[in-house]
Amino acid sequence: MALKPASPSAAQQGLIAISAIVIAVLLVLIGFMVRIVTEPVVDSQIASVSPAEPVATTDSREIDADLLASLGLLTEMRDVLQKEFFNPDAVTDRALQAGALAGLIGATAAEFDVEQLASLAQVILDTSSDLTSDALVTEAINGLIDATDDRNTTYITPEEMRYSDDNSDGNYEGIGATVDSDGQYVIIIAPFDGSPAAKAGIQPGDKILQINGEEAVGLTTQEAVDIIRGPSGTPVILRVEHTDGTIEDIEIIRGEIPLLTVTTTPPGADFIDRTGEAVQDIAFIRIARINPNTPDEVRTAVEEAESNGAKAIIFDVRSNPGGLLNETVEITDMFLTNGVIYSAAYRDGNEVIERANPSQITELPIVIIQDPYSASGAELFAAALKENNRAIVIGDTSYGKGSVNNAFPLSNGGAIYTTIARWFTPDGNLIEEKGIAPDVQVKLTIEDFEAGTERYKLVWAAVDIARELAEQTSE
Repeated sequence: MALKPASPSAAQQGLIAISAIVIAVLLVLIGFMVRIVTEPVVDSQIASVSPAEPVATTDSREIDADLLASLGLLTEMRDVLQKEFFNPDAVTDRALQAGALAGLIGATAAEFDVEQLASLAQVILDTSSDLTSDALVTEAINGLIDATDDRNTTYITPEEMRYSDDNSDGNYEGIGATVDSDGQYVIIIAPFDGSPAAKAGIQPGDKILQINGEEAVGLTTQEAVDIIRGPSGTPVILRVEHTDGTIEDIEIIRGEIPLLTVTTTPPGADFIDRTGEAVQDIAFIRIARINPNTPDEVRTAVEEAESNGAKAIIFDVRSNPGGLLNETVEITDMFLTNGVIYSAAYRDGNEVIERANPSQITELPIVIIQDPYSASGAELFAAALKENNRAIVIGDTSYGKGSVNNAFPLSNGGAIYTTIARWFTPDGNLIEEKGIAPDVQVKLTIEDFEAGTERYKLVWAAVDIARELAEQTSE
């Protein structure tokens, strides 16, 4: 199933044309004339620069060697994107040039020729006292990433990579939440089950306005994480705006966060039915995210459910951001005997179809609870079981991340994380920015919050449906 690459939009073509005009005007104004070069900068040009020696330009200006070396990351990122990105038409030299220029424009209100990026950046530094070379490199990187027009492609800084390595043992000290940015504020995607953040009242979708009394507007996710993380037992105060518009100061006592991915109780609630009775006949398995340990954790939880006499299983993937593809497939395959799990279309037109093996570990009926923060692997799991008639999905439409992504290391210790394919559901549906629609829609309302039943509404609905399925199976 091949995807038809998108052609450059009129807006993109217009941006390129305007870029050329602004560049010409800028060069005249600053008296900086260079020849136009259409060939990309090659690695040997950068490698030949001695860190201690400046580089001469065609107008005798000198380029800072460190600046040139830093901007060399753009060449590495371009090479990865042109080799791996699923839509090659979106990452041509011309498109990426426009993206990097747009990044510099954001800092200077002018546009630049990417082939002379280092030279022009040096001119900006010479003429702008409030800018640094690091800031310019960041803007150029952001612009190059933006040129892909893919919300799932991003640059991972060396610091972020180190945090990833630090967490490889499955534990870290902090508040226990996943975050993202809306471009202005850092947003809580989800607090981990049982984490200090969850216990303190942090909710999915919370916008972080202040951290310890300091304004948080404009912070990157990594900058916010650096401030929020800290030794276990120490406090951090977040001023957050909840999704209902209310603003609250929340003190969180940091703790050691174990990265367990599977629990058997609803987050923040007892496992009870509408009558208030404890549910004994239905198993509840929450998958918070998907890492290398998750398949074993799921298998153990299912075995316990079977041994306890459960007549059906509820899987809760609310606020699950996904995780590793192979582990997601392994989990999904546990509940299918045949059929397609997913298919993926790559940039070269190659299509991969992943099919189930006849090795399901249980025949119990399944209900899946999802919400708008269920993404990626959580969506693949829900869609595969839904479209193979193996589960009923309830809740709200999911996030809509239908991409296969890889991180490719860069020479500075960072990485570029990019989309290498789009994946499709068993029925051939592309969910990117669309999500998975539930079989039964159950939305939270203001009345639910006023009544204090918001933590139970979806669980109650899932229990009702699971019991109906169990009764049908026993007939």
